[in-house]
Amino acid sequence: MDESIEKGLKLLELNDTDAAIRKIRDIGRIIVRGYDIRLRRDVVEKALRKHFASCGEITDVYIPKDYRNHTLWRSGYIYFLGEGAVEKALQLKGSDVGGWNVSVTAYPFMPHANDSASLRVEGYDPSLSPDETKSALIKLFSSYGKIKHVFINERSALVALYGEDAAVKAPELNGSDMGGRKLVVRLVNGLGKSTVHRRRLRGGNISGRPALDKKAKTSAE
Repeated sequence: MDESIEKGLKLLELNDTDAAIRKIRDIGRIIVRGYDIRLRRDVVEKALRKHFASCGEITDVYIPKDYRNHTLWRSGYIYFLGEGAVEKALQLKGSDVGGWNVSVTAYPFMPHANDSASLRVEGYDPSLSPDETKSALIKLFSSYGKIKHVFINERSALVALYGEDAAVKAPELNGSDMGGRKLVVRLVNGLGKSTVHRRRLRGGNISGRPALDKKAKTSAE
């Protein structure tokens, strides 16, 4: 794995590995186009990483691949850490990247991208009634945001809440005590702002076009 990608994943530390998510400021991203979609993915990613290295710390360069057609998608993504990195990258629009001119579009994160969170909770006392479990979870999670709903299943619960950076803060409850038992808290959905492309975290294999925010999709077409 590329050293910068590995660093980005460590900074993010999604609780797929049961680790806490760390909050990172000044994350920016852009959409790039212009490369030959028949090129090898690693060749394009390496060229883009080198070309935009002066703009800021690059935590991920991700070119989606359509494995059905054995080609790259026409839109790739670069993630930066550092104030003003996106603005610097936009200045490279139209510049030559080893024989092809790159198109650059800002791809801003949605406002309040990390404020909604859905979390799966396990490890609580199974002898508690659903109402008792729900009450205890509401009490535990309420300091991290407004509780939208709590669903209790046979062995786990789903907690949905809204609050500033809830998707970053609430997973910190992983390993916390509830009635003498340690909870396992995993983020199911909600982390909209991260240092790497979300498909990178799922292994990077796709069968269709990556979803774009409406605003970015319009500007990139």
